[in-house]
Amino acid sequence: MNQVLTNVPLSLPVTGNLLALADNKHSIIKLFDRNGRLEASLGNPDFKPISGIPHYPFRFGGIGIVALTEDGDLIVQNRIASKATETTEETDSVFKSYSGSFSTKGSTILPSFLVQISQKGVVKYLLGASGKNSEPFRYIEAVIPGEGDKLFVYHRIAEEMRLTYFDEGELKGNIRESLLPVFTSPEAKDFDITLDKMLPHPEGEYVLASFSYFSKKDKRFKYRKIFRYTFGGKDDIFVKEIQDPSEILFSIRNNNEFYIWETEDQGNSVRLQVHDQEGNHINNRRLPFAPPRGQWRETYTDSDDTIYSVRIRSGALEVYRWI
Repeated sequence: MNQVLTNVPLSLPVTGNLLALADNKHSIIKLFDRNGRLEASLGNPDFKPISGIPHYPFRFGGIGIVALTEDGDLIVQNRIASKATETTEETDSVFKSYSGSFSTKGSTILPSFLVQISQKGVVKYLLGASGKNSEPFRYIEAVIPGEGDKLFVYHRIAEEMRLTYFDEGELKGNIRESLLPVFTSPEAKDFDITLDKMLPHPEGEYVLASFSYFSKKDKRFKYRKIFRYTFGGKDDIFVKEIQDPSEILFSIRNNNEFYIWETEDQGNSVRLQVHDQEGNHINNRRLPFAPPRGQWRETYTDSDDTIYSVRIRSGALEVYRWI
């Protein structure tokens, strides 16, 4: 069999000198320093700690997304399974699937809460879709810590994507896909418009949203547009039009510049186009991936605008920082 690491996340959150690795199988989060030394672990109370390494017990359900605030607190998606949401399949169902059938998706959507917890296992609050101690999230795609105690959650409610903004666990506002004016614009008559993603500025002042436009006549991709929105605002501000489908919105920097990801050299390298707040292309950063390209899993940024990539090589998980 191929030696593939499966019990690891796509990305590993980093802040300061701290890196967090979720062990989903055992419901444990391990904290490492930048030299790869294990500093502490949090999670399953029955976990036998390593001698000399602090372990702080907390009974997680199923660990989903893990993020780190700029102060080093963990934001953990804690999936809660209940009798009402669990499903039981026939024991021989695996033998009824045709050869090659494989799925990484669960049969049900498990509700989850976000737990903000210190590195020593002190719970600060439990966050639901409407704020502290409210109803659970149904599906979360991204958890994005902002400056201070700001937190942004990109999630779905009733088949609609939302970007919800919290500060100190209190709901500050959200941007709902169904209310975005782009879907009622004159272009909507000729194009099928789909939302690619929404990214918040760390201070919560605005959001950049990317949309793909497909012709209703031939179903082909025509272009991509980026708009700026504010929480609570009704209008959008046009920022950028992109003709190449391989160019996608990647991240927003603290200084209001944003990156467009452009794949180059048959996927062996990436050019990050640097744009100013008005959408002007002002610079580039190139990320050359050492072959083979298939070893590289995910590229992402932290709160200090540092870029990281995760690589799996020879059965080991490696984190690279681009300089």
